[in-house]
Amino acid sequence: MDRILQQDVWHIRHDAQPQYSRDEIKLHYRRAESLVRTSGLSARDILHLTPKFWEFHFDLISCRDMTSFIIATIHLNLCVGTIARYAERRQDLQQLLDDLLSFNTCGEFMLTEVGHGLDARNLETVATQLTDGTYDLHSPTSAAAKAMPPTTPLPEVHRMAVVFARLIIQGEDRGVKPFIVDLSDKGDMRNGVTSLALPTRPGTKPPDHSITSFYHVHLPATALLGMASKPADPRDDFLAQIWRVSVGTLSLSIMGVSALRVGAYIAATYSQRRTITGSKGETIPIIRFGTQRRPILKALAYGEILHAFARWAAEEFTNGQHGDEVRMAIATAFKVLVVRSCESLHELMERCGWQGLYTYNQVSELAATFQGNVVAEGDAMVISIRLACELLEGKYSLPLAADRKSNLARLEAGLFQEASDRVALLSCHHRSESFNSKILPQCRKLVEAAGQRMAYDAAKKSGAVFPEVLDMFEKACIAENQGWFIENIHRRRSDILEDEDRAFDNLLPLLPELMRRTEAEPYVTAPIVDEDRWKTFVSGLPRFSTSVRNGSVSLASKKSRL
Repeated sequence: MDRILQQDVWHIRHDAQPQYSRDEIKLHYRRAESLVRTSGLSARDILHLTPKFWEFHFDLISCRDMTSFIIATIHLNLCVGTIARYAERRQDLQQLLDDLLSFNTCGEFMLTEVGHGLDARNLETVATQLTDGTYDLHSPTSAAAKAMPPTTPLPEVHRMAVVFARLIIQGEDRGVKPFIVDLSDKGDMRNGVTSLALPTRPGTKPPDHSITSFYHVHLPATALLGMASKPADPRDDFLAQIWRVSVGTLSLSIMGVSALRVGAYIAATYSQRRTITGSKGETIPIIRFGTQRRPILKALAYGEILHAFARWAAEEFTNGQHGDEVRMAIATAFKVLVVRSCESLHELMERCGWQGLYTYNQVSELAATFQGNVVAEGDAMVISIRLACELLEGKYSLPLAADRKSNLARLEAGLFQEASDRVALLSCHHRSESFNSKILPQCRKLVEAAGQRMAYDAAKKSGAVFPEVLDMFEKACIAENQGWFIENIHRRRSDILEDEDRAFDNLLPLLPELMRRTEAEPYVTAPIVDEDRWKTFVSGLPRFSTSVRNGSVSLASKKSRL
């Protein structure tokens, strides 16, 4: 069949992904403007991570339009957060901050490049200081183009960015520094800035992600944020420059908790409304089936647990007694567990049948959009490896378990001990091939176990989570790791499964209350949750039918707006 590929109809040009609708892009940015202005966040809130900053990220409005929320949180956390750090010593930045906080200007954050993602410290974009103190910003190769912050002029807003580039002064490399760069002004790109709009990501309503390059863009002397001197420790200086990425590791992942709660609410509501006819003609809601209700109950329970974990993590992240490494460790464990837990959104899609495949019912869109968080603000796999390796090396420790004898604390300690013993047996350096092949593949599992233990402790400490929810979470975690418990705690597999079954049975009576506690209803637009909504949705679909007139048959088409 490979010969068929020579036919023109199979040419790759026919497979081009659809590009953005200008009207859709404008809508996302108008909504982002609404979010920013309604939040009332000040530069102080963002810089010092006040409770008001965290409450913005907990709001379920993030699930009403994830794209708009992502635009807003990049704008506030990454862009404003970076600039605000320097504005305390530079009054000339105050007007820019005012414009950003009112969304008169939209801010971006441009760090990674096409050729440098995980090794962003080796980025190639250069800012060369000229004799008059100004700078020449340039992308020397195609690999130096910035990926993938949205930068097109389609939203027709004034847009700027914090751009990270290698500062060159009199031929000397002074390290990676942040610069303020204007990108576009209400439809027109700035001279020397080129934005290549990436195709849309299937199943999502993404912002105008782009590949952006600079061709000898002239920057004023005030564009540089921070000192021009060469740092004593380039690594520490780089991590300090991109500190807001660590904040985003935690804050942006909270959106996943909201997605889980909204998705579970939709699936639960649909499963109570959807019925089948039994063998005796009786009507049976599909929620009655264990295969239907267990994924829903699990998602609702995880939403409760992770919400409490997020509250605790945000509090600990701002705890001055913790060093930056411990803060990042907490954020990493939280993100990795949320990413893993949100995989259940795909199961919720399945349980909604063919309806779950369509974005108009929200669940698939929530799943697809949040999937981007796996690599945003720190690749989940990479930060797992870094955290696990540093813990194994004893560089620092996570907050201690509330009860070292609890099942999840024993699991965490046991897995880390196994990994530590294996490292000792291998007698290898963490950059060796043995470590690469034997230890690195286990790192994510180690961090997930740490996250599960901390989540359980946080939820129990909060006093706001039902005992039945705590029990189900613990039993589900044990079932996921049953091999370890069978081998080390001498539990029987049948007992583990029976315990999990019992936990789900005990949770079922709480279904209505768990649905109410999601507070998701105002943010649900899915037509499958209500018969009237469904009828309205169907009546607006494009209609094609035959009509009989004067004995002849003709095709009638009704155009409707979806």
